[in-house]
Amino acid sequence: MNRIFNQLLNVKNTVVEDACIVDSPLRPEPVLEVRVRPRRDMLRCSRCGRKCSGYDRGGGARRWRHQDFGCWRVELVAAMPRVDCPKCGVVVARVPWAEPGSRFTRDFEAECAWLMTVANQKTVGGFPHIAWRTAGDIAHRVAERLGTVMPSPFDGLTAIGVDETGYRKGHTYLTVVVDHERHRVIWAHDGYGKDVFSLFFKALTPEQRASIKAVTGDGARWIDSCVAEHRPNAERVLDGFHIVSWMSDALDKVGKRLWNQARHDGGEDAAKRMRGVRYAVLKNPGDLTDRQEEAFESLRDTDPKGQLYRAWRLRELLRTLLKHPIGQATTELNRWVFLASHSRIPEIVELAKKIRRRRPDILRTIRLGYSNARLEASDNRIKVTIRMAYGFHHVTNLIALVMLRCGGLDIRLPQPAI
Repeated sequence: MNRIFNQLLNVKNTVVEDACIVDSPLRPEPVLEVRVRPRRDMLRCSRCGRKCSGYDRGGGARRWRHQDFGCWRVELVAAMPRVDCPKCGVVVARVPWAEPGSRFTRDFEAECAWLMTVANQKTVGGFPHIAWRTAGDIAHRVAERLGTVMPSPFDGLTAIGVDETGYRKGHTYLTVVVDHERHRVIWAHDGYGKDVFSLFFKALTPEQRASIKAVTGDGARWIDSCVAEHRPNAERVLDGFHIVSWMSDALDKVGKRLWNQARHDGGEDAAKRMRGVRYAVLKNPGDLTDRQEEAFESLRDTDPKGQLYRAWRLRELLRTLLKHPIGQATTELNRWVFLASHSRIPEIVELAKKIRRRRPDILRTIRLGYSNARLEASDNRIKVTIRMAYGFHHVTNLIALVMLRCGGLDIRLPQPAI
């Protein structure tokens, strides 16, 4: 019987001593309790992993949550012997079924981590019956474990993208670096700015830094200065997602100003029409609802000077020229700057100055051909992961979840070891 349990537990170098069902009034449900111990010839230091001789049987038994057997909750129970390590001294021995400091077996953690990559927060918490905060700690351990056995994500980099994403109220940001060629997150760190982004370059070897040919991102000056300091020969590229977002922000400001002006002038009908159109113009034409399409058709007549309509037209021109060949896009960008600077719309005139200043970077974006849809998809997936991680108390757990879901880590369900 113990041999069968040994195979079912799927743990190598472990001896099953006993198994019984414990139904205590102190527990919410019965538990299948399996008493185990490491093989005597497999005692290792929990700090350095060196094989050591035993010191004593330790100070008592400990429990680890394992994968359920059907509807039965399973716990492994073992005495924790101590070993005499020549390097670390007398320490608790490493067990073959769990990581040091964890209260869960490796197979249980792998199952939870896999669930976090394919399911939502409610499913992850309900299926294995763990708190969401505990799931964050598991994600951290699994991501670290997988990262040590996989090839370095910094090898073979040619084009990277950097962006800062808010993950908590109060201007709290996460800096994320993406590998454009392999479409995955390779690095993330709490905070933003030149000092934070410099940590990424410092983590690279000289050969890894030299392989980077292009760096994409928004127009933040800290990105420019950091790239100039650590990789001056790399091409600085503005990704199309942020270029269009500049115009969308300016368009939103135009809508707000015209709406407030209509309210101030006392025209309720005009203010109502302006409010309906204001949100419609921020969407792509193919994503409008029926109600927004009706408001959109009256866009030309919404304000006497047609400022909102002309601003929307400039947004669409900028969005489409990014998809054209470099020769055609150069001509259209020059025409766009001329039209925007002479539009007499304050918000658009101000944006035209920024576009004119960043014109070489925009044309470089078009020439290198980085897909706006690909960048937007990566950005959206990271934001979905950040929303999913709401409730984690430590940013390291959030970063671990981002790496599990977006970092290309080889996370799989546990497989039979025998």
